[in-house]
Amino acid sequence: MASLSPEHNVAVCIPSTQQCDGVTLYNINLCVGGVQWSVKQRYNAFAELHEKLVSNHGVARDLLPPKKILGNKEPSFIEKRRCDLELYIQTIINFMHHTLPRELAEFLDFHHYELTHLLQSMARQFYEEGDKVLSEGHPVVFTPLQLHALSYRLKNPLPPSVAAADETDFSHVVDFVTQVKHLVIQGSSQPFRASNIIQNNLPYTLNTFKSVETLTLTEACTAPIGHLGAVRRTTRTLQVNQSGMTQMSDILLCDAVFQETVEGSDPHKWLSLTDVDVSCNQIKKTDDSIALAPNIEKLNLSCNKLSSVESLTKLPHLISLNLSNNLFSELESMHTKLGNVVDLDLSQNSLTSLKGLSKLYSLASLNVSTNNICEIAEVSHISGLPCLETLIITGNPVATVVDYRTKVLELFGQRAAEVCLDNERPTQRELEFVAVLQAIRASREGRLPTLSISSPLPVTTSTLSFNRPDVATAVSEYSVTK
Repeated sequence: MASLSPEHNVAVCIPSTQQCDGVTLYNINLCVGGVQWSVKQRYNAFAELHEKLVSNHGVARDLLPPKKILGNKEPSFIEKRRCDLELYIQTIINFMHHTLPRELAEFLDFHHYELTHLLQSMARQFYEEGDKVLSEGHPVVFTPLQLHALSYRLKNPLPPSVAAADETDFSHVVDFVTQVKHLVIQGSSQPFRASNIIQNNLPYTLNTFKSVETLTLTEACTAPIGHLGAVRRTTRTLQVNQSGMTQMSDILLCDAVFQETVEGSDPHKWLSLTDVDVSCNQIKKTDDSIALAPNIEKLNLSCNKLSSVESLTKLPHLISLNLSNNLFSELESMHTKLGNVVDLDLSQNSLTSLKGLSKLYSLASLNVSTNNICEIAEVSHISGLPCLETLIITGNPVATVVDYRTKVLELFGQRAAEVCLDNERPTQRELEFVAVLQAIRASREGRLPTLSISSPLPVTTSTLSFNRPDVATAVSEYSVTK
């Protein structure tokens, strides 16, 4: 990683030029400690830099190639100026390598790529805006490069040749990050700007962050995280999207060298964590590391590669589970795998049967839309669930059956009026048809019909809202009746 340490020299050259909107741009290539990047500058920018260096740092005025009004578009002149500017910038760098002034550093984009000047730029920003950012409570975005620079600086003292003004003191960075509550790490697997830096390959630690309550990783690989520090103890909401992780331990144990020896140990537990979103990854299984976050209430595993779930019974507080857009084709004894889940989303899978959900007695809301359910009889597997109030089954072949809604509602018996099907309460007309269907069924089975289905509950909006049932009581009462 680029750092102006004594063993790192700055190599600079101007190998070429290019025309852009009638202006000649000089392509400047730099290399520091194996990190390479390029900068494009016009001659006027060189002239403005030179004036600052002359005024503030005693650079000789005649060092810069002079301006030329006429003939400055001729190829021979542009080539000569390119050579002269290359000699100029090399001379300046040779004299100012160890005390690179801010004007020169920003002209050559050192504040984007070189660790010391990157940290000074961050310190200046936090010195000027830090209090406002923290008081507003907005998410604070860091890149892996910035976090790498922070981690590097904590391990290595500032080079004595690099002077830092009050507003660029490293303490401003440390003071700011210790107060961040919503940390967003925005990663990338593409070269950073005009350099050869791949940010997702840079190692870093998070042990300076002492107050994080919400941790978000977007397109950021978890493997380079060397130490989570207090983040594991303070984080309540965790969101990791498009990171390429294949199992939960990739984030829950990302800083553990020997992951198999620490599972379940207190130092590695996420005891404050209640809300986890690891959607849009490559997760193929739910491994035992989930037990390190025993207080999770809401878990989003959508848009992964799951075909089954395991270990979720180790989450006794889990209420809401999103398994949509995965690879489920069948469900087997889900009550032994999910515990007392209240809200379950299995939409956009390849399910053909609902039999595996028949004993999820705590279930209040179920979304199985956009699957391959063809038979209305499949609903009978869940129609006896005592707490089920919301069912979304649209987008399945079964939804094309004539009088589909009334036939589904009829399976719920006397609870038909209580069920919100596909985000709509049953109408009075639908309930009348349901009563007829139930009478016909009773006649066929030799029973006396009971036509006492109550009117549907009034609703004022198209969005369903319901109070969460007392799961323990409902399950207990249902078990007694069974």
